Amino acid sequence: MATSNKKALVSAPKARNPSELKPNGHKPPPALPPAEVKRSAPARRMRTKTVTTVTPVTPAIPSLSPVTPTTAVTAAATTLVSTLPAAAPAAEAELPPPGGTANPLTLANRPGGRTMKRILLIDLSQRELQERAKLKIRRDRLEAIQRTEDSSGGLSTDQEAELARIDAALDSDLPVDAFYRAVASAVARKPWDELVSSRDYLLEHGLFGSQQIEPTQKGLGAHEQEIAFVCGLLELDNYTLSTASGFIKKVTEAQGEYRQNQALFDAAYDTFSRRFEVTLQSQIDKGLVDADVIGCVVPGGSISARRGGKAATATSGDCEIVPLGKDKVSVISARNVAAVVRKLVNDGVTADDPWISSRLESAFNMQTGVVDGAPPSALEIMLPDLEEAVDIEIQAENLHAVQAIYFTYQLEEMRMFQVVERIVELFRQGLLPLGRGPVGDYLFNYYKKAAERITEGERRDLYMRVFGSPGGNPQNEPNRDFNELWLRFVSAVSSFSRQLTVERMLRNAIPMAVSQEQVRKAGRDLGANLSRNGYGIAYFAATEMQQTILEFRDVLQNAELRNAFGARDMWQVIDQVNVNYLGGARNTHRYRTQSRAGAVIIRWIANNVQRLANVGGPVIQIEQIVNAQLRAASGTNNPTVDPTDWDLVNACEQWLAVGGVQDQSIEQYSQPIEAPTMTSRPIEMPQVARDMLSGMGVSLNGSGMPNGIGMPGL
Repeated sequence: MATSNKKALVSAPKARNPSELKPNGHKPPPALPPAEVKRSAPARRMRTKTVTTVTPVTPAIPSLSPVTPTTAVTAAATTLVSTLPAAAPAAEAELPPPGGTANPLTLANRPGGRTMKRILLIDLSQRELQERAKLKIRRDRLEAIQRTEDSSGGLSTDQEAELARIDAALDSDLPVDAFYRAVASAVARKPWDELVSSRDYLLEHGLFGSQQIEPTQKGLGAHEQEIAFVCGLLELDNYTLSTASGFIKKVTEAQGEYRQNQALFDAAYDTFSRRFEVTLQSQIDKGLVDADVIGCVVPGGSISARRGGKAATATSGDCEIVPLGKDKVSVISARNVAAVVRKLVNDGVTADDPWISSRLESAFNMQTGVVDGAPPSALEIMLPDLEEAVDIEIQAENLHAVQAIYFTYQLEEMRMFQVVERIVELFRQGLLPLGRGPVGDYLFNYYKKAAERITEGERRDLYMRVFGSPGGNPQNEPNRDFNELWLRFVSAVSSFSRQLTVERMLRNAIPMAVSQEQVRKAGRDLGANLSRNGYGIAYFAATEMQQTILEFRDVLQNAELRNAFGARDMWQVIDQVNVNYLGGARNTHRYRTQSRAGAVIIRWIANNVQRLANVGGPVIQIEQIVNAQLRAASGTNNPTVDPTDWDLVNACEQWLAVGGVQDQSIEQYSQPIEAPTMTSRPIEMPQVARDMLSGMGVSLNGSGMPNGIGMPGL
């Protein structure tokens, strides 16, 4: 930096007179540091002792309807809201962070690097995360209109401006929570745009300005504590709608309550601010903090820019990424602290009480429900997650086996196995003009090892148990639910993809839009059904079937065998053997298309078990379906191993097309129904019970429950 740009700052913040002390003996909040020394967006760290002037950078992020107190209300609130005067300039190494306390050490002589853990306002960070989620939903809707402008007319001028504001807000770390913005503006008595310009009291992902510098300062500044606990009091009273009439009045009342009991708030803050230390990633995983908090201090700036840069791949020890997910933070809830202080005030406890620490602990435990005796109004309703304590009912390994069995089943319907066996019989009788070579070797070995292979009857038994297909042993119980569950999932995916295009949605008479949750339910029902019937011999039989199919392909494609039948490809060989020896041709195109499409569908379910098990989030990525460029970029060479969402949609459409399923049936099957009763694993029924039910004329369905017998209605 040029010498002319340097500026010596010679004085520290002025000490206050004893006459400025409040009647209760506590100092008023320290003055706000001058705007010239506030942390700007690019300058997140002070690197040397060099005393420089940092020019404030005003973010070019449009404000999302900031809440600014009206002149009349502001004038009425001046008795409780103090002006925040600017302190005299100080040496840079001694300057406090925005709203924080002065640091007597320079960065050069501060030992240990990241030794101080940041304080994270967990309740406010969760509010910020929820508000950002709402903006993302709104952005998705506007972008959907923009993509379909040919049929929908596109965005209006106001909608285009709104989309630009949302994009800018989501690309910045500046808070979008209107509740916090309104409280900060009211307490600081400044419009929100002015606070952004001077970078005063900006709570980014739950981190105040004093926690956004590196190294981290000792704790929150007095003004930061005031804003946080005013927010906590308002949350406690459920006054969080910033556009409600009288909101500024409630802010003023909460600020008065805070200042009247500031000593108790200070004691509670000192007790709990460093009590709960966790990793930042753990709070991200619990949905309490936005994942974009990673790197918000360094390198900071645009979220989209750093999301694809070092901040997205940082793992350990990277000093250029602050904070990291593995970093420890001290979490504190402003709402819980406000509840503790209010209880102590109601009990007549003061900050001078000799047992103040024990009383704070007891009140905290009571208010959070840790011990018995907490008032019902203090307890939050938090129902247990029933899915967390159980294993996922869909086993991916079982579905891998079912995938191979389904592929083989469709080829069995094509009579591929019978064709090969007939060719072996012709070879044995000397009716095929085949000489010495690999085809003759394979046919001879196939004939010699006939006793070691799975027979057609055993394969039919397996198809009946897994898919409910006819032809197996009548003593075995078929999977009667498969056909309907399969059609419902395939139809739900097809209908969901069709309705994404407005033109198709208007052309087709869809009675009700198919949602992501309907696709999730249909996929989970089908996956659970296949997983349940994929136990036992299924996996081991699938491995042999897979190898057999590969061998059949190589033999039937052999040029010598094709010449013997006068065929151009293996499918013509199958057709000729079917017509000449097995009683008629089969629709080979249909079966080979359904074999591949069905394998893709089952593999997609197996690879996306977690999506189907979740209670929220998208099941199918819409962008992969409607965006051709993204679809091409995410495509795979082998959809039967790693299918994308587009591969799933394409496979469903192909299966329905070659199967001749009418659109009316697709619309009907896409509508949800109650899931069939089934266990996650097969349960053996004693033979005595089976014989008794059989004597009564009652058969068993695929779920192990007798038809017509169920739980009584409640």
